Amino acid sequence: MSQTENNSSEAKWLPNVGDLLFVGVVHLLLFMRPNYLFSDGSTGWHIVSGLHILKTGLIPHSDIMSYTFAGKPWVAYEWLSDYFMACLVKVGGLPLLAAVWAISLASLVLLLYQRMRSYGCHFAAAMFFSIIGLIASASHWLVRPHLFTFFGVFFFYTKLEDFYRGKLSGRALFLWLLPCMVIWVNTHPAFLLAYAISGLYLLVTACGAACGRRSSGRPVLVLATLLLALILVSFINPYGVTLYHYIADYLKGTAILAVTDEFKIPDFKHSIHAVFLEILFASLLVGAYLRGRLTATSTAMLLAFGHLALNAVRNISLFAIVALPALGSLYGSALFSPAQDSWLGRLYERVRLATAAFNKQEALSKYHILPLVYSLIIIAGAVFGGFVKSDFDAEVQPTATLKYISEHKLSRGKGFNLDNWGGLLRYKLDQPVFIDDRADFYGADFYNRYGLICETRSGWRPVFDQYNFDWVLFPKDSALIQELKKDPSWREACQDQAAILLVRNYFQ
Repeated sequence: MSQTENNSSEAKWLPNVGDLLFVGVVHLLLFMRPNYLFSDGSTGWHIVSGLHILKTGLIPHSDIMSYTFAGKPWVAYEWLSDYFMACLVKVGGLPLLAAVWAISLASLVLLLYQRMRSYGCHFAAAMFFSIIGLIASASHWLVRPHLFTFFGVFFFYTKLEDFYRGKLSGRALFLWLLPCMVIWVNTHPAFLLAYAISGLYLLVTACGAACGRRSSGRPVLVLATLLLALILVSFINPYGVTLYHYIADYLKGTAILAVTDEFKIPDFKHSIHAVFLEILFASLLVGAYLRGRLTATSTAMLLAFGHLALNAVRNISLFAIVALPALGSLYGSALFSPAQDSWLGRLYERVRLATAAFNKQEALSKYHILPLVYSLIIIAGAVFGGFVKSDFDAEVQPTATLKYISEHKLSRGKGFNLDNWGGLLRYKLDQPVFIDDRADFYGADFYNRYGLICETRSGWRPVFDQYNFDWVLFPKDSALIQELKKDPSWREACQDQAAILLVRNYFQ
């Protein structure tokens, strides 16, 4: 073996920049911001649903969360992710759940980095875009089932793009995407994006064939067959066609979605995530201007997911997953070369020559031993070592107030709570709640009554009184808390960083 071959073989085992990004993301989420992943109380009801499946061996078909709609038919369309989360909690508690989610998110960043590098993108550019993408999408990095949608979009986009470019056979495409669909349809309702992405590739490919840009119509047949097969395997779920009816009803609830934070448009004045979304858009425009080019399918994907990102904060993460591989293609070494006689060209050439050796060696790294070993250490530490200490974020979730409710055995079925805290209460207190944030389940009429009370709008008091609550758990600065403090029949029992607990005066 020559010295060059020996060096190449050794380089395959060395960590690359993507591996370091992986470690950095995990460290950030578990040690620098250990409770960030648990910033959303809805994680609680997902765990409760999974624990129910573990205990009974049955997937819920009726409500197990609330006392207001106990027994009402419910489609737990994220049952498989709920079950997975509950299994992790059973083995290692919330720390293990956080560890697995952090490792999964870091793995996605690594996959996106490697995808950019596969297009010949310089390691420094790939690292820069990875950091921009993760900051833009971090607002939705939570322990929730949409993690499976992140991976679903990534695999559908990249595998279909490889097929479009002739790098993946039709058989391999089916072997990748059909199992992915079976998992996706049982973990998150955004599995509908599988149809949208596949349909988009079918449309663009068919248009190319019709215009004579593709000599064979076989790819069109493969993609049409794939789309049909995806629809068929989607019925491998415990609810059958009812799943589609339930999702359709949910999407009709536009009034509820409009007031849900994650469905609001990005706030470009006050949100750092929106600012980094702008940087992604700007990077794509610059790359296109500097003699870059994209396939018609990638362009269509960017337009579609760019539209989604501009319409809802929750979609910024999905746009980043689509944008980063496109940026890797635009800034790939074979495509990106400014004019040599320009100042930018001269600067680019200096940087390229100075980093050429490392860039070449870094590209050889394939085995990613560092992320694997680090993940094993983190998981072992979460289960046995106790050095992962993630829990629900006390800055935005109730803590001491929950302990008070439990210790004083406040009335079950007589409390009023913030909707986003409902899942947490259900999990921590093991008792049904007035409401949680399953907006699709409770319906517009009930949510309107709830909102009337929360905002203390005209006529709120008769609606509030008809439920005869014994206690109220709400944010400190909420209008409801301020109004009830004026009422001598209510008193403050406890408070913490996020919440105030008010109880009827007849409770001692």
